[in-house]
Amino acid sequence: MKIEIYKLKELKPYAINPRLIDEYKFESLKNSILEFPQMMGVRCVVINKEMDILCGNMRYRACVELGLDDVPAMMVDLSPEKQKELVIKDNLSYGEWDWDMLDFNFNSEVVNKWLGRTAIDYSALDYEEMGKEIESMTDGVKHAIQITIDSDQYDNAKDLEKRCRELKLYIGGNLLTELQNTLRHNENN
Repeated sequence: MKIEIYKLKELKPYAINPRLIDEYKFESLKNSILEFPQMMGVRCVVINKEMDILCGNMRYRACVELGLDDVPAMMVDLSPEKQKELVIKDNLSYGEWDWDMLDFNFNSEVVNKWLGRTAIDYSALDYEEMGKEIESMTDGVKHAIQITIDSDQYDNAKDLEKRCRELKLYIGGNLLTELQNTLRHNENN
């Protein structure tokens, strides 16, 4: 099997592709292809003889949206059962990240960008200029915790969160301190 260049218009997305991608990861994928196009030759699209994309459907979509004309691909000759197995196994993630190794040996800002390690505050959906809000909310964020707010407290929580961000207050640190105090109080009673 060898990698060859195929016209994007010749390829077809796999009709029963079970993978989805959210818009933020998809934008990261498109940026990754723009910034490091050589990666496509190493992690090429995999197609069958009918030109169905078995592996790389999201990369294909990204290339189409970027206006590219062709893509490196490898054609495989597998039974329908083996094609389905390939589709699943290609998308499994067996390993875990050694976060200490990444933090000490790689530029964390770049790694966060590569891994899509950004926290999205879904209250941003209420803002008119969502893109700018999301950018400001994810700047420097390494990990995120989602907190459920009762619907009757939502407007108050959204207002407090927005005001804290405007003042550049470290919400996570304040929350941790409050949680520790609450836990101590409950343990003492």
